[in-house]
Amino acid sequence: MNTIKIRKVRPDAIIPARASNGAVGYDVYASRVLDKGTKKPLCDLPITIAPGNSVLIGIGVQFAIPWPWQCEVRPRSGLANKFDIELSNSPGTIDPDFRGEAGVLLRNRGVNPFTVEKDMRVAQLVFSETLIPVFEESEELPPSRRGAGGFGSTGLFSITEGTEAYFEEIRQNDVFFMEIAVAASKKSNCVRGCKRGPGGRFRRDKKGLLTGQTRRFGCVIVKNNNVISMGYNAQHDGSALCSEVGCLRDKENIPSGTKIERCRAVHAEWWAIANLAKSGVGVSTVGATIYLTAEPCEVCAKLIAQLGIETMVLLKGAYPQNGTPLLREAGIGIRYVKL
Repeated sequence: MNTIKIRKVRPDAIIPARASNGAVGYDVYASRVLDKGTKKPLCDLPITIAPGNSVLIGIGVQFAIPWPWQCEVRPRSGLANKFDIELSNSPGTIDPDFRGEAGVLLRNRGVNPFTVEKDMRVAQLVFSETLIPVFEESEELPPSRRGAGGFGSTGLFSITEGTEAYFEEIRQNDVFFMEIAVAASKKSNCVRGCKRGPGGRFRRDKKGLLTGQTRRFGCVIVKNNNVISMGYNAQHDGSALCSEVGCLRDKENIPSGTKIERCRAVHAEWWAIANLAKSGVGVSTVGATIYLTAEPCEVCAKLIAQLGIETMVLLKGAYPQNGTPLLREAGIGIRYVKL
């Protein structure tokens, strides 16, 4: 949890607050009017802003924002949409070393006067961690397709490269990592649906793969374009091999999608998560992408949601299961790729 110290500069000031659990912005409340030049208190509210004029509204609090965080002061869409009230310096920035009373410079761009009442929500604050680069002077810069083209150089209507190239790069990456997931799935030794040959052994093709296999699944977890783990469905450590003793679920006539605990196999997703945990490399799955050759079951979907996975990529036309809706509800992006 990130903590930011805040102090009221007047007893009746209201601490900024989010309007809902899903909001990222903290609504700020008008407290008094500040002088634009000295930033000192000028008068109490209410105050009326004439069309074309601006007023600096103090919000009655000071912040001690930790380095290297920053706070952006952004307009509230309701004020802009209904009354044409905007921020003159949008977005404003509250730096970590600023200790004065935070202010909001409201400008009336409408045709009617607007009155700012005390404790009115006038703006919102959005906090974020920033990167502080180090400049390195160079005689030459790496070339780019755009070159020195500045304002308006990409035109007003057609987009000739940027977006299309970006999505094409995503598609190529999806194909690449999905092919790895498919390759991983070929290590599956699940015999569900497989037929036995002479001697009672399960049939295999020339490559040694089980023939007639209907449960061959693979999983690859990718972060920063690197594979951090992979898995496939196979019997857990210490279990009898289904290829030798037969499928337990077939033996007990268990319908597909039910009683998944009555199975010797570890799902491909479980296997990938376990491999990552056992590796000891300490790579976080937050923001990662997971590639699956089949839709996840509900149990796997819950695990994926808890991993902080950002995107799930599914093989188009893959084996259907019932966990995908859970991931949509969790806000995880879902893409499909065709090989």
